[in-house]
Amino acid sequence: MTVGVTGGPPSVSTDSGLQASARTLGGTLMNELFSFDRFLGSLPMGGFSGHGTDAFRIRAPESVFVRPHLQVIDTCEEPLVTLVSARGATGKSHLAEQVSAIKQVPLWLLDKDKAVSGDALRARLRDYTDTRDGFERLTDNPDSFILVDALDEARMRVSGDSWYDYVQTLFDASQKTHSLVLLGRERVLEDIWANFPGKVNWFEISHFDAEQRTNYIDLYVAQARSPEQASYAETRDTVIRALSGAMEGQQEADSFIGYAPVLFAVARLLEKGNLLNIRAAFESEVGDRRRIKVLGEIIERLLKREQEKTGKLAEQLGVPAEDMYGPDEQIDWLAHHLMGAKKPDITWCPPALQSQYLRLIGEFIDDHPFRMANRWANPVFSAYVAAERFDKNEVQESLPDVGAATGLLFEFMAAKEEHIPVDEWQFAALHASLMASERHNGVVSVSLDGGDPATSREESTSPDVTSGELTLLESSGNRSSITVDVFHEEGVFALKGPLASLSLVFPGKVAVDPSSGSATFGPDCYIRCQDLRISGESVQISLRQNVAREELHDVGSSPDVTFEVTGGLLCNAQLAGDPPSDSFELVMPPDSRIGYPWFAYRKDMDLRTTEPNERAVRFIKMMMNLMRNHGHKGTPAVFDKKLEGRQSVKGDEFRRVVNRLRTEGVVSFNGPMIHLTHSWTTHRFSGKERAGVQTFDDKREVWKPVIEAIAEVMDT
Repeated sequence: MTVGVTGGPPSVSTDSGLQASARTLGGTLMNELFSFDRFLGSLPMGGFSGHGTDAFRIRAPESVFVRPHLQVIDTCEEPLVTLVSARGATGKSHLAEQVSAIKQVPLWLLDKDKAVSGDALRARLRDYTDTRDGFERLTDNPDSFILVDALDEARMRVSGDSWYDYVQTLFDASQKTHSLVLLGRERVLEDIWANFPGKVNWFEISHFDAEQRTNYIDLYVAQARSPEQASYAETRDTVIRALSGAMEGQQEADSFIGYAPVLFAVARLLEKGNLLNIRAAFESEVGDRRRIKVLGEIIERLLKREQEKTGKLAEQLGVPAEDMYGPDEQIDWLAHHLMGAKKPDITWCPPALQSQYLRLIGEFIDDHPFRMANRWANPVFSAYVAAERFDKNEVQESLPDVGAATGLLFEFMAAKEEHIPVDEWQFAALHASLMASERHNGVVSVSLDGGDPATSREESTSPDVTSGELTLLESSGNRSSITVDVFHEEGVFALKGPLASLSLVFPGKVAVDPSSGSATFGPDCYIRCQDLRISGESVQISLRQNVAREELHDVGSSPDVTFEVTGGLLCNAQLAGDPPSDSFELVMPPDSRIGYPWFAYRKDMDLRTTEPNERAVRFIKMMMNLMRNHGHKGTPAVFDKKLEGRQSVKGDEFRRVVNRLRTEGVVSFNGPMIHLTHSWTTHRFSGKERAGVQTFDDKREVWKPVIEAIAEVMDT
């Protein structure tokens, strides 16, 4: 039985009248929810058959599919491309398969196709149509289109030049008709959105609502028990209420409970468990426990159920059942088989019986509900096991892949510890998980500060521990964060994970060595260090959606990627795609030299000037440079840690300055966000010199009293 994680009855029929009426999306509001049927109606009529392959073909419908809602990010009249984004493990691939089946159009799975290049699309269409003009057959027919999934995997796998050429062919295919539906994580779609010259519809898969949640669970357990049973329904609803909690806001609760991996764990629990025992376990103190803790309890109960299955084996061996195949041992076995950890310690078993036990327990390990052959059955299980064995050296290199699949690793770790020591692999895993949890209406921030590099060529003090914070801010203001101490080689910080939503200040060398061969920076990446070393074949710069169009020339905008290098840039990789100069800057001392193509993005590092209250001026300029509206509601704002990390005012001094700005009525606080007040939004200026926008000099007289006020509380 296949369960689609994106919703609906087994029937795949659609209402053609609904399709016609929904084709025009004019007047649709951003963040409005779209039904799945309405989404289907926004697409061309479909019908594009051919000779398919495993990577490029029309898919069969899901046997069980709970139809999702989609949140509107951007809509327009007569779009040429549709984008569909989703956080990790939300179900975009299942949605793509269902749309392919309903519309009878091919789905191109880039994770199964290694040939991603400038000729790939034309080659696939030639083979699919068995004609030389397959590309034209797609682009000349207003009803035909194809779906392209796994864009994230493809971008990470291929060189920057190949990716750039590939994207250009996608643009070529969308010049005349709506030929493409592209699915991926938000960051890769933002970059496509920013560069595409035509009109775009953009939707994000939303979490399941209350009705969809029960449908998902009921459809999954239908073969195991009848959902009509009152006892089953009561137990299901009790577990959902326990997961909902009452302490962290209904919006976050709905998003958490409506997340497909969470529902999968609930369904597993209810599938064959004792309903009375389950209900008794979760009906007490409903609403008084953190949701992630309740999810952990669900997983623990599944592990205990597996232990109970080995009771007869314990009798056969003559050992206590409670000692054998316990939850910790199961976690160790899973980590061993799927993450490369050592085999578990079975000293509880008499030495004479150990070889027999290992032979007999293999059947239970192979059939464990958390795994499917040699992979995880669901990201909720991989995240839980990774969090439980996070400190094991053998699993560290596999942690980033677990983190990239879902935000649950970050949530499990945040629930366990507020402050943890990590190495570079563990930090990369937390960063990847944080990025996987990001939604369009939320904001993530990763800030690390190991000390500011000297602006001269003299050696700086280079630590072997760098501290920082990873933060997820929901649109409602709810905040989850982990403070980390990252241990690394003395004087060298190796970035092994994402290069987006990152602020890193380090006095030594920052090394970027991407496993894929292509280093993709941004959006929102700031690195200040003495030396920056980038390995690999190519460097790519990702653009932000809002910056790229609405905010690029706004007074508060800043480049997507900034390197401030006081020493040297060591990079043999090619810069792919000719990023706009407004999106990428390389800041170096005035006497530094840099070759092609980097010199086009080079800017002189600001040296000390005779500006009165110079540090206060620099602080205000940086604050203006970072403040924006993207990702939250209200006036322009910036993460406190991001602002603190990107200029020289730190710690207690930083807090004094911000408090003084609040006293002066310039800013207000909303959790970790520092907001510009309404009365000061008219006095915004660009923190950097930009043609056609107001700068500090234009607003000097207005800001002069504020500069003097915060200078009073700064350390001299």
